[in-house]
Amino acid sequence: MTRPTFLPSRAVAERLGLPSPAAFLARRDRLEETLHFPLPMPHSQRPLLWKADEIEAWINSHGGPARPRIDQTDIDAGTVVLLDFARIA
Repeated sequence: MTRPTFLPSRAVAERLGLPSPAAFLARRDRLEETLHFPLPMPHSQRPLLWKADEIEAWINSHGGPARPRIDQTDIDAGTVVLLDFARIA
């Protein structure tokens, strides 16, 4: 029997296409509550660890978390100021 592979939040974020572990952890509660994202392994130490096969199965069935859509009205309203500055840089 093979031992399961465990992933820290950094590796989970990479698999989900998120920019950082902090971005994943900020979304974690919502993912668990609304999209039934796998729970981390129960233990009392950090870092949090997830079973790799559970993460891969979730990604295959859900396609990862939905990305927010940014359109021109958000930019024009000043909601996405950094994106607007990046376009002229």
